[in-house]
Amino acid sequence: MFKIEWSGLAGALSVAGALLVGAPAAQAQDDYEWPSFFNVITPIVGTANHSLAVAWTSEFSASTGGRARVLPAANGFTRGSWLNTGEGRLALVQASDYFDQMDGIEGYATEEAGPADTRVIHMNMVTPWGYMVRGDSDIESIEDIGPGTRIAYASSSSFLLNGIDALLAYRDLDHDEVELVEVGNYGANTRIVVEGRAEVTFTSPISGTSYEAAAAPNGIRWLELPAREDDPEAFERYRALQPGYVPQVTEAGVESAQGVRMDHAFQTNHVRAEEDPEFVYNLVKWLEENHDAYADDFTHAYMLSVDNLVAFLETGALQPLHEGTIRYLEEEGLWTEAFQQRQDQLVEMAQERVALFDEAVAAARDEGLSIGPGNEAWVEFWTEFRTEHSGPEPYGQRVLALD
Repeated sequence: MFKIEWSGLAGALSVAGALLVGAPAAQAQDDYEWPSFFNVITPIVGTANHSLAVAWTSEFSASTGGRARVLPAANGFTRGSWLNTGEGRLALVQASDYFDQMDGIEGYATEEAGPADTRVIHMNMVTPWGYMVRGDSDIESIEDIGPGTRIAYASSSSFLLNGIDALLAYRDLDHDEVELVEVGNYGANTRIVVEGRAEVTFTSPISGTSYEAAAAPNGIRWLELPAREDDPEAFERYRALQPGYVPQVTEAGVESAQGVRMDHAFQTNHVRAEEDPEFVYNLVKWLEENHDAYADDFTHAYMLSVDNLVAFLETGALQPLHEGTIRYLEEEGLWTEAFQQRQDQLVEMAQERVALFDEAVAAARDEGLSIGPGNEAWVEFWTEFRTEHSGPEPYGQRVLALD
């Protein structure tokens, strides 16, 4: 089991018929007939979550008669949109992405990618995220980040932006006091530091891009995340922008990251709330019972486990689970009354937020507003509507405040 320590942090489809091409494939797991085809939406090629999906879907397709296809998306906004619109039945969702989606900010401020009632089907990985510099950098700690520091700023995912904004908040710096070097995708977010065009970036040491960077002539280093007690006010500013992470010593990824204290994220696969419970139950069961068949195909595949899913629940689930997943946990004697109580709270919160977003979209259309992050009038309208009807607290902070 991948052991989790919260360090005091509060709370650690029905899909369009086009996805079901042809008749279900005859199968394999008891009497269940797998769909002949479904897509699994992941981050881009070269990320750890993409590699993990390739590992298990290859074994699944070879052994069941069904066909699972990995569909890499350019960014978190696209992953959300593709799941909402039925381009795939499973999608990688990090807690921070989920919170931003439920707040409908940035690229989630659209009808396709906005707040949606999606549920966890299974744990994917518990992934370290931290601040990386080149091996020959003069920056030795977060305290060395200051005016004029060149920082990679990736617009491809809100959680990458938030990681940098949280760093600046810790150092009590504004955007205009540093040099933000904008990049368009996750790979460039790392390469720009290796090339020397930026001095620091927010990324994961288990990603393929980090292994490539570590093999470069200058190598890479990682900056230690200060403990809360080191500077409580700075840490609170940081955590306000980085909810849903677990600070702990890193044990996975490139050698230079191991032993360094970083934030860790529970990364899960989501399905739509209305997804077929039989499909969800049987896929969770297959992933657990066939784990040995794909575990050696990717270094970090051991993290995809029911043990880690239970750890997620024990530390305070951040997203609701699908009923098919709950059924499997109940059969294994792993579902508790406390888990159900929190599940009910999370479902109620999600459904209220989705209804609120739909109401706001309808009201905005009545006023002739186009819906999208590029329309400042809509963004302002939605922000004010959300604040008036739900309060000013970000969705993630409300989740972390649950009992």
